[in-house]
Amino acid sequence: MEFLTQLIATLAVVTLTGCSVARTNKDGTFELLILHNNDMHAKFEQTSQLSGVCTEADRNAGKCYGGFARVAYLVKQARKAAQTGEGPPVLYLNAGDTYTGSPWFAQYKWKIAAEFINALQPDAVSLGNHEFDAGVSGLSPFIENLTCPVLAANLILNKVPELEREENLKKTIVLDVNGNKIGIVGYLTPTTKFEAKPNDVEYIDEIEALNSEMKNLQDQGVKIKIALGHSGFSKDMQIAKEVEGLDLVIGGHTNTFLWNGTTPDSEHADGPYPTYVQQSSGRLVPVVQAYAYTKYLGQLKINFNSDGEIVNISGAPILLNDAIPQDPEIIAIIEKYKKDVSGTSQDIMGTTLVFLDGSCRTKECNLGNLITDSMVYRYAVDYKGEHWTDAPIAILQGGGIRSSILHAVTPSNVTKGDLLSVLPFDGNMVALTMNGTVLLQILESSVRKHGTVNFRGEFLQMSGLRVTYDLKKPPGSRVIIAKSRCWTCNIPSYSKVENKQIFKVLMPGFMSNGGDDYSMVKNLPKQKLNFSELMATEYYVQRHSPIYPEIEGRIQFHEGDQTSSCGDFKLSLISLVICFTNAFIF
Repeated sequence: MEFLTQLIATLAVVTLTGCSVARTNKDGTFELLILHNNDMHAKFEQTSQLSGVCTEADRNAGKCYGGFARVAYLVKQARKAAQTGEGPPVLYLNAGDTYTGSPWFAQYKWKIAAEFINALQPDAVSLGNHEFDAGVSGLSPFIENLTCPVLAANLILNKVPELEREENLKKTIVLDVNGNKIGIVGYLTPTTKFEAKPNDVEYIDEIEALNSEMKNLQDQGVKIKIALGHSGFSKDMQIAKEVEGLDLVIGGHTNTFLWNGTTPDSEHADGPYPTYVQQSSGRLVPVVQAYAYTKYLGQLKINFNSDGEIVNISGAPILLNDAIPQDPEIIAIIEKYKKDVSGTSQDIMGTTLVFLDGSCRTKECNLGNLITDSMVYRYAVDYKGEHWTDAPIAILQGGGIRSSILHAVTPSNVTKGDLLSVLPFDGNMVALTMNGTVLLQILESSVRKHGTVNFRGEFLQMSGLRVTYDLKKPPGSRVIIAKSRCWTCNIPSYSKVENKQIFKVLMPGFMSNGGDDYSMVKNLPKQKLNFSELMATEYYVQRHSPIYPEIEGRIQFHEGDQTSSCGDFKLSLISLVICFTNAFIF
């Protein structure tokens, strides 16, 4: 009871229901509290501190976080408070990427995602790029079975009848909250075209679509307008600046952690919560995200005047640590599935002596080294030629590495569930044959957007390559030198990559099809393999434990007369301490 009293007093977490009591202040302003998540990535059950599997040792140490049950507890307490008039009405909104990221989703796909989202009862959700991971056929039933509207205003669906006829997929909804009309418009990054399983969905620019919807809302007399979508923090801020009449942007995709002051846990703050963007008219539009993986629940308390303008705003993301109770109804759903999921996910693959760091989108990481070394090793074991292998190089997008492995005690076991959380995507590896010119193009593409706010995941981890980049040079000319490992040699060594050399390179099937905008490899000669990156890593860990992968200087960044393994760069809007952040994005 003491916890609930404190929760209501300090956070005022309440939500919208049909019987909510109106909250109109003496000065005539309308008070609303918005709760929001993004990039939950199938973390239905509580996780470790860095969003991997929560082990018994983690639980005993009080180091488990998030999970849908903690989100549900706060949302339900909020709704209960709203019904009794103890707080303002609340909208609970989800900004996409419920799919992909745990053994639960790997086994049950859209069915389990729909069941858990329905249990949270959000007022609206937007699509995320990962909702397309299983193709249109894996998305359509998810949308159809949700009990809340799914929003995306910038999709062109005339070639995708399965989605075009989905009545629950909308551009905009208008909610009446105690006599106040609130419009919510969805959007999705057009880069989904390159980041998901191939499909015929086309996209228009988010700002164009949102401006059109804002006009429609204005014509309907809607004064409070919210953009809810999944395009990344940089695009969120651009939307806030350029979409007229918009009051608030709730985003996702970049797993951005916003905070004011000293952060409560391991995450580095990428800016204040909320971050304000000034429009040409002088209006300030707040932009928020709430990190990812259910570790935080975003919460904003907003006062609107009679014209729908924000006159006051406060709040902060809520850290969902073990001090937050778990909702028993969600726990019951977890228990219903857990036996089947745990049957394989708790199998021990091996042990690690070190932290396996999955923050791999901007620099070399030891988990990326482990996985790509495993890819080379697994292929070499089956190789029957005269040399040690004919594929001495493996590459993997940092965005394909979805979590770290860190437990409360070391050495620690590495389970199948750990590795599934790291590598949750379906599809086997392939071996592509290419010349040095194409290989260098691939390496250039790896850093073409390095130094921007939105890290989409194309930054490559690698085995069998040593590359030095100069990020001060224009994209397309940033590779200073690249060296490759030989394969016709008795003792593997490295030499400079030459344009006419021929290489066989191992990579995920997704990337070989042009995923993450690696279009230069799409039509190359391709050998399909009978194992995935996950299977290769399991195979390696089983045979080499205890493992202790290290940072080896495979990827280096040139700065003047110095070279380091961590890029040092500045963003015009936000300074990101990339080398030390634990935020794993997309």
